[in-house]
Amino acid sequence: MRDLSGHRTALGFLYLFVHALTLLGAAGLAFATWALAHIATGRATRHPVWDRLPVQLMVGFTLLVLVLAIAGLCVGLALVRGEPVSRGLALVLSLLALMNFPVGTVMGVYSLWFFNQEGWDREPEPTAWAS
Repeated sequence: MRDLSGHRTALGFLYLFVHALTLLGAAGLAFATWALAHIATGRATRHPVWDRLPVQLMVGFTLLVLVLAIAGLCVGLALVRGEPVSRGLALVLSLLALMNFPVGTVMGVYSLWFFNQEGWDREPEPTAWAS
């Protein structure tokens, strides 16, 4: 059985990088939603804009992206630290990442390869400098 600890760490950092960018995208979506709501209400009217469908869809999509980013950051931290990882969650995140060309596609393919290897869930072997 091969030692996959190097791949585990590399994949963990890739998860952290991609999902930190996703978190940044969620912040941008939140700002765009706020700006749309601010522009839609205007200064002359005081109608509530949060009950309109476009704003609700933007809020829902922003929350979905935020949840995916946080889940990816948790998987990345667990991979880097050598902690147990939910294979199902990682596979769902990697399948969703395949559409995000080019970095997400690389992460998705690498993640699918890693989690289909025998021994991916073994504890990383301690190195000589870690003892």
